[in-house]
Amino acid sequence: MEKEQLLELERKAWEAFVGAVRRVPEHVRPEGEVVPGWSTNDLVFHVGKWAGVAADKLEILARGESPSDDDDWQGQNDAWAAQSKSMPYEQVMSSAMQERDRALRAFGAVDAVTHEAESWFKEETIDHYAEHTDEIARFADSLGPGDAGFMGQSPGAPGPGAAT
Repeated sequence: MEKEQLLELERKAWEAFVGAVRRVPEHVRPEGEVVPGWSTNDLVFHVGKWAGVAADKLEILARGESPSDDDDWQGQNDAWAAQSKSMPYEQVMSSAMQERDRALRAFGAVDAVTHEAESWFKEETIDHYAEHTDEIARFADSLGPGDAGFMGQSPGAPGPGAAT
C-alpha cells in the first residue's frame, strides 16, 4: 500500500477509536471492565504504547537495520496495564496521542514502505485501534440509563425513579 493510503487509514481508525472512547462516560473509563481486567483507560494507554512500539521498530528500519521480534509482549502488556490503573483519563490519552504522533513521524521517515514497515505500522496502529474500538463500542453499548453518568447523574447517585 502507498504511504498516503496507510496514513489515511490510520487517521480514520484513530478517529473511530477516540469516538468509541468518548461514548464511555468519563468517570466509568477508569473502572468499567471493557475486557476482563482492562478498563477503557487501560486500553487507551495500551493502544498508545503499541503505537510507540511501532515507532521504535520503524525508527530501526529507517536506519537500515532489522528490528528484533523477540520482546516479552505479555510482560509489557501486563506492566502497561498496571501502570495505567493509577492514571487519570487525561494522562492516558495524552500519552497515547504522543506515542501515536511518534509512530506517524517514524512512518513518515521511512524511505520506502516495505512489507516489514507496512506490517509494523498497520498492525500496531490501524489494526490495533480497530480491535479495541470494537471492544470499547460494545462496552459503551452495554451502558444504559441505569448507569451513573448516562443521564447526568453523579457517580453513586441513585438513578431516576430509585427508592430513597
